[in-house]
Formats: sequence, structure tokens, C-alpha cells
Amino acid sequence: MRQAVRGVMLPRVHRVRKGGKVYRWHRPTRTKLPDDIPETHPDFTAAWAAAEASAPRPVETAPAGTIAATVAAMLGSRKVKGYSAVYRHVVRREADEIRTEYGTGPMTGLRENHIRADLDKFAASKANARLKVWRLICGHAKTARTITSNPCAGLQKIPVQTDGFAPWSADDIAKFRTHWPIGSTQRACMELVFWTAARTVDAVAIGLQHIGSDGVLVFRQSKTGGRAYVPWSAPLPLWAQSWTAERDQMLQAIAGLSGGLTFLQTAQGRPRSIKGLGNVVSTAARAAGLVDRSAHGLRKSRLTMIAEAGGSAHAIMAWGGHKTLAEAQRYTEAAEMRRLVTATGQGAEQERNVVNRPAVAVNLPK
Repeated sequence: MRQAVRGVMLPRVHRVRKGGKVYRWHRPTRTKLPDDIPETHPDFTAAWAAAEASAPRPVETAPAGTIAATVAAMLGSRKVKGYSAVYRHVVRREADEIRTEYGTGPMTGLRENHIRADLDKFAASKANARLKVWRLICGHAKTARTITSNPCAGLQKIPVQTDGFAPWSADDIAKFRTHWPIGSTQRACMELVFWTAARTVDAVAIGLQHIGSDGVLVFRQSKTGGRAYVPWSAPLPLWAQSWTAERDQMLQAIAGLSGGLTFLQTAQGRPRSIKGLGNVVSTAARAAGLVDRSAHGLRKSRLTMIAEAGGSAHAIMAWGGHKTLAEAQRYTEAAEMRRLVTATGQGAEQERNVVNRPAVAVNLPK
């Protein structure tokens, strides 16, 4: 029903009268609005305004022939839709930035020097990610015959040597926990990602429905399609027996957010966005005095901990959801090298065996 309030009605409010009381929701976002105060009350108006601000904006159709129109067509193409959720997120992020900055320009006027000037604004890794999306845009325009030559043809990636996201140390974790107590959203996000070793694209989607009767959390990874198996309430393996208290901390931390289809739902009961989760963790880390710490670094830390605790490559493969054993073995090899130079080494005979083996690369997977 619709109910007038002193002759003025706030738009996009769904009103239902039941038992002599009026219940209200914000129609576009389905956000629950206060029931026990009039719509003219400042608190009601503030709640309505917050819901309005969070509503998705109407999609504007870009003029034909513009860079923005090509970006929109590229994002809706079968090729991009076939990418993993992780890579689609990366493509959309860069494409949205390109559309915002250059969208009104004509696609036919785009030249190599324009794209090069855009790439020159960024560090190597960011520039390479941007170039991939420019190639998608220009490739789509070429296929659609919007342009006759590809302005990306002469551009090359910048060689980059990096170890990827920095893992968190035990001191980093302790510092974060001291700064963000249980009960805070920041702590809940960090603890869930750290325990599950899930990428943000998967962490925002997992919930109670992924826990089996055996107490194991199982979810399919968006990036690789492999299944990850995480002990949720099941007994921990022998090499992880000391992690019981840590798991209990995680369960306590997410208790305030759990209750919907996902563990990390927002205050409005919606699944948290991939970018939102990453920002929560990295911003909270900086507030705790930690530099260059990210959600993906938590994943690397958990998998490293499994190796250093004595877990096998198969255990890392199961917990991390790797599709090949080779990916997981890099963690066990790195842990073995560390043990050989500490008091946990297995003796001179083992050292001789390792020395006589060919050199092993220990770059951790990203």
C-alpha cells in the first residue's frame, strides 16, 4: 500500500500495513527502513538517504563510436564473460577507469601514442594490467570493424620481476589482532581470509552452505576451478593440532556477521564485494601500522604455515585448492630449505642429499 505522510511521500519506499502497523523498505535496494518513527523524522530521512546513495545508478548508453561504447561492448562480449570471476574483476576495474577518463573520445581517433601516454602514468605492474585491457578494447573494435588498424599492435609489456603479494609474518598478525578486536568487521574479514586461505573473490561468497556434515568447508575456486577443503569444525590434522585456539578466534570473529548466505555479509545483509573485502583488509592493516599487507598475502601466509608445520604438498593442495601438485610443492620446498639452516634440520646426511640435488626454484605462487 501507499501511505501519505502530511501530504509528502518519499519516493521508492515500499509500504505494507500489517496488524495496524506500517512496515517500510527501500524498494531498489530492499533495505529495511525504520518502522517505529514517522517518515518525516530526521532518523528515517537519514536511513532513506543512505539507501538511496547505495542504490545502483541507471546505466547510461554511451554514444555509438565512442571509446565508452566499445568498452561496454567488450565487457559484454562472450570472450570476457568466459573469463574467471577473478580476471573479469581485474578487466572491469581497468576498463571502468579507461571509460571514466577517455570514454567520450572517438574510437577511430585512438592512436598508439595516446595509449602509451596513458601507460606511462603507472608503475610497471599497473601499466601491464592496463595494457591487457587496452588490447581487449582495441581487439574488440577491430573485430567489430569500428577501426581498421589496432593501435596496440606496437606496444609491449614491461618486464617485471616480483615475488607477488607480501606474506604476513606472525608479528603482523599479532599487531593486527591487537589493533582490531573481535567484534569489528575488520577483524572478521582478516580472520576468515587468513584461516581459509581463500582469495577475496571466493571469501565473499562462502557461507554455511559450504560446510559438509563432516565439518569440512568445501568451495570451488573461481580462478582455477579447483576445490578447496578447509577444516571448519572437523578435527584438525596432527600437524595443525596447535591451531585449535586460532580457529576458535576466527569463529568468534565472524559470529557477528554470519547469519545470511555468506559469512562476510554487510550490515544490510548483502554479500560483500570483492573490491570491498580487499579494501577492508588493506586499509585496516595500514591503520594497524602495517605496510604493504593485503588479503592475498594472508593466503600465502596460511599455505606457508602448513608447509612449515609439517603438512605435505597434498595438504597444501587441498587447503589452498591448487589444481596441480607442483604449485603446492613450491611451499614445501621453501619450508625444507628453511629447516636445513635451523635447529629443525634433519641432519648432515639430509643436507648432503639436498646439496647434491639440482637447484630448486622456490618462488611462491601468486
